[in-house]
Amino acid sequence: MVLFVKQQNFIKMRTNKEVLAKGIKFMAIALFFMFSGPFLMHLGFKLRNFLTIGIAGIFCITAILLTMKGLHTIMKALFND
Repeated sequence: MVLFVKQQNFIKMRTNKEVLAKGIKFMAIALFFMFSGPFLMHLGFKLRNFLTIGIAGIFCITAILLTMKGLHTIMKALFND
């Protein structure tokens, strides 16, 4: 009995290193905002300073947005979207 094995051609996906580096930069910047936002929020509530609370809220929202942008960029680099 002779078996014919068909050779499969696998697509080799390469990671786009420039786009991956850009995504990691977004994540690094988001890390700064992830720690400074809640710290400023705690400080603002402790001192009852509404300007600090507002700035902390902007920092927290910025951290969320940069994290989403960074993850999207990293996924785009890995899967060549």
